[in-house]
Amino acid sequence: MTDNNTKKEAPPKRPQCAFFIYKQEVYQQVKDANPGKKMTDITKIISEQYKQLPKDKIDQYEQKYKDSKAIFEKEKKTYEDKYGKIKNERKKKKDDAKATKKPQNKKQKKQESEEDESSEDDD
Repeated sequence: MTDNNTKKEAPPKRPQCAFFIYKQEVYQQVKDANPGKKMTDITKIISEQYKQLPKDKIDQYEQKYKDSKAIFEKEKKTYEDKYGKIKNERKKKKDDAKATKKPQNKKQKKQESEEDESSEDDD
């Protein structure tokens, strides 16, 4: 008889870096102040604002990150004691994508077609 309550829970998520904590706090305000701008443009604006912050403000965001990281490390240890080492699924997906990726530019396509033609000549 199996116990359905022993289902493996999701591992703890890594904490956001200082910039992303700041971005999360100001994103809606910057978006509202810049209607019609794309997300990438809004992120650039926020990045410039972050760079202009006084050092003590940046230190506050760094401290929030450090606090979050300490909590994450405790949760990670608890999780790994219970379920084993956390597998990096993102890296695995990236490696799988690289293996199946098709050439993206004309030069790569041309090189591959030339290689295919030369291998046909070898037969």
